[in-house]
This record gives sequence, C-alpha cells and structure tokens, in this order.
Amino acid sequence: MYQDHKDSSFKIVRSRFKYNDKHVFVNGKNYKSTQGLWELLAKSKPDKNLVTLEGRQAYKQILLQSNEHGVNYSLTDRIRANKGLKYTRFISHLFSDHQVPWESLQLCLWVKFITILNMQ
Repeated sequence: MYQDHKDSSFKIVRSRFKYNDKHVFVNGKNYKSTQGLWELLAKSKPDKNLVTLEGRQAYKQILLQSNEHGVNYSLTDRIRANKGLKYTRFISHLFSDHQVPWESLQLCLWVKFITILNMQ
C-alpha cells in the first residue's frame, strides 16, 4: 500500500484504496475493516495473534484483486516469494494451493491466440 503523489490517493499496486472505520475499499469492492486486516495491509511484520481467519481471507482477496502477490503483478505468473516475515508467515500460506481462476486463464489463452493470428 502506498500513497500516490499525483493525487494523494492510497493504492495497492494500481488499485485505488479507500477506508473508513468499518470498511476497506479496493477499487470499489468493500471488505470488513478488522485489526487483523490492518496488520496485514499496513505492517511488514504483522502480529500473528491479531490476524484472524476473516482478516487473512480478506487480505487474500485484496491481493488477488490487485495482483500484488504475483511476479510482475500478474495474475497468471507465479507468486512473488521472498524471505520476509509477512511472506513466510502469511502470504505463502494463503497461496500454497493457489490456482489461476479458469476465467483468467481462458482470457490469457484467448489473447495469446489472437496475438498469434495477427502475427501471421
């Protein structure tokens, strides 16, 4: 999460991020604001005692929505791994069974197919 210097908005990768005392909004989709979710969003070393299942699930959905977890911020690339506490304790577990959603895979294959046809 960072603050865009151009318009002072908060963003996760290229996704617009807003919040109030009850909800977190990422590109208009809302998630219940919990202490655990804020730990995951804002800290490099979240306190595992404050992060609940609900917070982890919301954080995973936000990562999927923003593609922040993928190499090159891509939904179809592998998970961007590192040795940081946040990755080893949380993100790696969220995506240990990660599979690309079928609709996204279909779209990627279709785009590649059209690209190949255009090159001929």
